[in-house]
Amino acid sequence: MRGDISNPDGSIEVPPEKPRVGKIAWWVKVLLAFGCLLAMVCGGGFLFLIYLGVMAPATFVYPSAQIPQRFLTAAEEVGDLQPGEEVEFFYSSGLIDVREGFTYVSDRKVVIYVPDGEPPLVTTAYPDIQGLEFERDESFLGDSMITVETEESYIVIPVSSEMDRDVEFYEAIRSRVRLAP
Repeated sequence: MRGDISNPDGSIEVPPEKPRVGKIAWWVKVLLAFGCLLAMVCGGGFLFLIYLGVMAPATFVYPSAQIPQRFLTAAEEVGDLQPGEEVEFFYSSGLIDVREGFTYVSDRKVVIYVPDGEPPLVTTAYPDIQGLEFERDESFLGDSMITVETEESYIVIPVSSEMDRDVEFYEAIRSRVRLAP
């Protein structure tokens, strides 16, 4: 008998077995691994959402006083923003980065940048605009559409209707354009 202890009354007492240390059942290991993987995925997703909240463009039109400097820097690099030019309204259709697409109204022109477009950058000075239409979409899911007609083409500009800034965006263009009656 392995380490049995005899009592004075002649009975034999068997000591309890010690728990095995270091040996974990395979299913416990699988559950722990799955739990760790789930925690990493959820944590990574949460960090991604925080990043989007801080760095990604908002879903609304920015008025001049609220446009982040990094958006203006992107507009200088790819969007034909000139020194001394005042951007009045800025809207980005990008989800993660403003360089995924944006449009702005300045004191000199209307600019739309779509990296996959042909051409990717369209700049229209106010004297070149011959027609202007506004189709408002008040839903949260859709964008309002501003159609700018020039001698060569029609340019359709999507603008968020959030906070009614689509109307302000349109009015900023319309106030500078001299249309034939």
